[in-house]
Amino acid sequence: MSLRVALVALAAIARSVHAQEGTTQAPCSQLSALSSNNATFFPADLTLSCLRSVPLAKQDDLLQLQGLRTFLEFQSDLEYLADPVIGRIYPGADLLAGLDKLTSMLQDDSYDNEYDFQLDVFKLFSSAYDGHLSYIPDIVDVFAFARLQNEELNDEGIPAYFSLISVVTGENNTPDIYAYSDEPALTKSGNADYSPSPVTKINGEDVLAWVNSYASQNGRSQDPDANYNGVFLNIPALAYENIESNYFALSRFYQGNNTVLTFSNGSTLDVMTRAQLLSSKPLEGLTDGASFFDRFCNNNLTESLLAQANSSSTAPSLTASNDTQVPFEPVSTDGVAPPHPAYPSPIVIASDNSVAGYLSDTYPDLAILAVPSFSSVSPIEFENVVRQLLATANDDERTRLVIDLRGNGGGTIFLAYDLFRQLFPSETPYGAGNYRAGELHNVTGRIASDNIKQLRSAYPELVKTGVDGVVLNSFNYREPLTVDNEDFDSWKDFFGPHQNDKGNFTSLNRFNLTDISATTVPILGYAVDNITQPRTFSPQDIVLLHDGTCASTCAIFSEFMTSQMSTWSVAVGGRPQTGPMQGVGGVKGSQIQGMFVLSTIISAVISAAPLGDQISFLSEFGTDLIAATQQALNRASPGGALLVKASVNFRNNIRKGDESETPLQHIYEAADGRFFYTSQMYADQTAVWDQAYDSTWGSMECVEGSTEHPSSVTGGGNITAGPPETARNFFGGNGTIFLGGELGTVWRNGTSGDESSNSGSENGTNSGNGTTGGKNDDKDDKSGASMLETPFLLATSLAFSVVLLCL
Repeated sequence: MSLRVALVALAAIARSVHAQEGTTQAPCSQLSALSSNNATFFPADLTLSCLRSVPLAKQDDLLQLQGLRTFLEFQSDLEYLADPVIGRIYPGADLLAGLDKLTSMLQDDSYDNEYDFQLDVFKLFSSAYDGHLSYIPDIVDVFAFARLQNEELNDEGIPAYFSLISVVTGENNTPDIYAYSDEPALTKSGNADYSPSPVTKINGEDVLAWVNSYASQNGRSQDPDANYNGVFLNIPALAYENIESNYFALSRFYQGNNTVLTFSNGSTLDVMTRAQLLSSKPLEGLTDGASFFDRFCNNNLTESLLAQANSSSTAPSLTASNDTQVPFEPVSTDGVAPPHPAYPSPIVIASDNSVAGYLSDTYPDLAILAVPSFSSVSPIEFENVVRQLLATANDDERTRLVIDLRGNGGGTIFLAYDLFRQLFPSETPYGAGNYRAGELHNVTGRIASDNIKQLRSAYPELVKTGVDGVVLNSFNYREPLTVDNEDFDSWKDFFGPHQNDKGNFTSLNRFNLTDISATTVPILGYAVDNITQPRTFSPQDIVLLHDGTCASTCAIFSEFMTSQMSTWSVAVGGRPQTGPMQGVGGVKGSQIQGMFVLSTIISAVISAAPLGDQISFLSEFGTDLIAATQQALNRASPGGALLVKASVNFRNNIRKGDESETPLQHIYEAADGRFFYTSQMYADQTAVWDQAYDSTWGSMECVEGSTEHPSSVTGGGNITAGPPETARNFFGGNGTIFLGGELGTVWRNGTSGDESSNSGSENGTNSGNGTTGGKNDDKDDKSGASMLETPFLLATSLAFSVVLLCL
């Protein structure tokens, strides 16, 4: 049976199921019946009913919250989130108080099913609007809710997602919202011979109010314009990921069975919504919520990670190499395909599309370096593509450069350092940061520093994998350098703590780039990568092209460029209003750390320590910490670059000269100009690059009021300027839902879940401890020693050591 036939049959069966009055078949059993022939999409309301029939595991959930509290001690800006400074736009998020409230609600039996509880845990972490701070519970990651164009199949053999775009048309100064499928009609291309109308309402609500509220619920960026852009199709991200990953197409939250779009011409369109199965585990054989829990929840972490490791024939390698030189002459583009039909043929492109080079036909002095991601299968290849583009531009006498960073959510930290060095070979990237100085960090780092030889002897993987300096950068004072690129004298010298009005932090520190270049990713001019190359472009002849989604490693690179070299940036898109916009709207922290990796490092450090240190550690922190952190990891969804989908923002990025040492995450920085998308820019990416050029060196026409904001490079780079009032405009007024506020409503009402008020879902019959809560009664007795036993996973962790470099 084809997938199309299966979907048609699915719809018929679903109608039949819902037509049966008083059916007693459990929702999860109904999903099982619909899951034949490898079905991927299921009725949204039935799926929600199944999820909400999963019985609550109360006692295990209480232990899970204890573990999450421990991991949050490593969140670098925990106090800044709870008590925001002027640079933050979204409401503050007191994460520890949130865990207290969730604990209280569990104890008061406010939850009657596992899904609603875990969804609130997910919302709590998401309320920080920090792309590095993430905790996706296993039950939340079984399904996503997808909006589909129709039940037809696209070229890849799956239904096409339904996406929106935000574009300026005609004489309008601000954009309207259209269906992406209307792009050919908007651009007068293909066979489209109609005049498309913009969307004016979604589900009966004003379209701007709906989109802004929806963006605040689904977005993870710290800037509302970035989250607004995230609702719409992103061509660079699509070219790199080969999937429409925007929030409107895919959401973690229940969307109903359809979404009603109303257009300016009065017509309406019902967009179907289906629950999309994300898990590789099948639905066949489910009978009820308890069986769903057994299959998808509380999996044995050890087994999951070992299976993940065994499924990879070879682990990714970041071993440095001298083979970084490429010819300084053009490369033939014959047979090189564009990464997407909207792109021209590249001059050079990485095999994974993470970086590419182009030469403009419109402007004979313009070259384009497109970097949709710093996550590269081969860092060496990434660096060589950059080198080749610069060499080709130099040979072709191209004197201006657009660096297109749209859709770039980060990647390998040190590719940002190398890219900066390739552009400015004589400049030293600053990159100083600090860590939150918590007591667990202090004790672990002191023991690691005192016993580093024993640790390396017990776990040679630390040395063999070539990532020693990155793994232990914050736990061994010998690895990082001072702001003056000198050695720290002792653990106390590194750790401090240093106190400001937000709490305790370590000394400012920098990565040892010579060691990093020798052992992990080669960085131009350091260690083995000691070749030389000329500077091709001057700072004033480079512009960064942003769309707000720039985050993590992308934010590190942008900080090098704007803060150190005063390079301009221009942003595209955002909310349909005048005024400035941040180019870097995503997380600006300088290192993500997986919760599993943290747990493994601490376990390895303590296990390699003398018995006295082990006893002292367990005496101070207790075995409850051990059992609780293990339970938090067991309930995190397995997979992803960090092995489990649970992480914190580990390291703050601090601007050079900022005596307040405010994390860049909490400093507002407007781009130097801004423009909106046109429909042509979705069809032809050269139109975007042309506009970036024109906004910087041509007519310099930008959105009204978007230039020379005091926080921008052209406005003086004032880090205390704060966002303008327009940045706080959410169009929806009090109706706009923020993740933190949403949770606050849940807490005040003493109920859980707000997605399903019209879903007709069935709650689980078990509450309190539930049938699943008692299954693991023997686990706590065993886990007391797991701090000394879990280093069996260290080899697995280090086999995937590339993740320790990724943001």
